[in-house]
Amino acid sequence: MTGYNALYTSINEAHETLMHGPSQYKWFASAKRFVQQSRECIGLAGTRHGEVVYDIGCGPGYLLWICRERLGCSVQGCDPLRGAPIYKELYQSLDLSQCISSHISSIQNPLPHSELKYDVIFATWITWIGFGNWSADEFSTYILQCKKHLSHRGRILLRFEESRFEEKLYESCLQQLGSKVAPLCYLIRA
Repeated sequence: MTGYNALYTSINEAHETLMHGPSQYKWFASAKRFVQQSRECIGLAGTRHGEVVYDIGCGPGYLLWICRERLGCSVQGCDPLRGAPIYKELYQSLDLSQCISSHISSIQNPLPHSELKYDVIFATWITWIGFGNWSADEFSTYILQCKKHLSHRGRILLRFEESRFEEKLYESCLQQLGSKVAPLCYLIRA
């Protein structure tokens, strides 16, 4: 078994351990869905071997794990639910505990302060941080603040939740800042 099949198998094993172990979080969605969405995002961003990757709202960390294990990337991420039991167990199973902070992304401070510059910033499934409640100017400020953390060839992949995103709300901003690469997915370059 090679490539993503081996990665999926490893993630699925960690997920199965979680689901059949002492965890009370039996409701957690299938790893297969998260793995597929993560693979799509990694491809849409053009993520390459050895790049430095940051994931805002990384959730279970599958995207980071794939980037690290499959592409040899240096990975970091944040999720305000980092301390929640389900994520704690997953992060330990996937050996991501040291890579993820509990930083809460905001308009003025989307990433924690760091001198490190990122080749790829993923901001996927993050409508919970305020998208839809922000004005177009606030959304634009958020993206510009994210861009400050990019390397000179860096890029941001935004992916919105279909059920919670009114594309028209930020359409003009998105057209100015980046390009649509898939439904509800935009790539913004440094």
